[in-house]
Amino acid sequence: MKNAILQLDNAKILVIGDIMLDAYYEGDATRISPEAPVPVVKIERKRNILGGAGNVARNINALGGKCAIISVVGDDYTATILENLLTEEKIETYLIHDKTRPSTVKSRVFARNQQIIRYDEEIDTPINETIKQAILEKIALCLQEYPVIILSDYGKGLLYQELIENIYTLAKQQNLTKPKIFIDPKPKNKAFYQNAFLLTPNHKESAELANASLKTKQEIIEQGHILVKNLESEYLLMTLGADGMALFQKNSKEIYHVKSSAKQVFDVTGAGDTVIASLASCIAINLPTQQACDIATLAAGIVVEKVGSATASQEELIQASLKTNIISEIW
Repeated sequence: MKNAILQLDNAKILVIGDIMLDAYYEGDATRISPEAPVPVVKIERKRNILGGAGNVARNINALGGKCAIISVVGDDYTATILENLLTEEKIETYLIHDKTRPSTVKSRVFARNQQIIRYDEEIDTPINETIKQAILEKIALCLQEYPVIILSDYGKGLLYQELIENIYTLAKQQNLTKPKIFIDPKPKNKAFYQNAFLLTPNHKESAELANASLKTKQEIIEQGHILVKNLESEYLLMTLGADGMALFQKNSKEIYHVKSSAKQVFDVTGAGDTVIASLASCIAINLPTQQACDIATLAAGIVVEKVGSATASQEELIQASLKTNIISEIW
């Protein structure tokens, strides 16, 4: 597996989706406010991290691959912070500024490593036709270099129903091979996801997409097959938390199940971003899909043992592969 992980340097992936800024305010709380029964947090440290689609791009970068990102931001100071963070990560950046909406920010306040509150600044209304056209123009510029695409849907309005077909049309116009599209889905946008290559819903999202109970193994198996068929995707990887991942394939009754490699779980924030980034990176260098799932399992096991939105580096993956026995089975 080490040789496969080292090849991830050759992965080239385009990320399209909702970028956001994850802002962390950390300090101590020793008293209660006289204004309301809430703690007063004396901020000692501030951190800004790429979130949403930006975190997917960070994960690709950490694995050694080359990444470009297309997203929509506001005409504000937060957009400048996001641009600077992307530059620091050496991510090829195509940000479209929309004066009608703010950049998305999720701010978290911590006291003694305990999260006190999170507050969000965002608008989730669909993008307008002018912005859609600007996005398609950026995609057209990137398709020749990036044959693998991740649509990172955080439900903030960037994705729309015709986007996948628009991408396929642009590729055809340039006489390019049909790109492989990976999607981290939001159930409310189910209609947007037809004809993708691979989707990575978690357990809760899978139940909502299927509009069915997924409490038992049999229910997971039945509904996973139905989702692959109804969404017309080649694959669907259902992430099941501590129960690992289950890979469903179009026109196949076999399900590849791989168990979680995490020894301890401190924080699942961003784990889905790590999974889809790892999978897409592996497929971009033509690794078999089941091996891609094994590597994604290792990467997810690394990041859930860290606090906050984290990434798994190539070296961490290699070390994990040497120490961990991947346990898998066919359902």
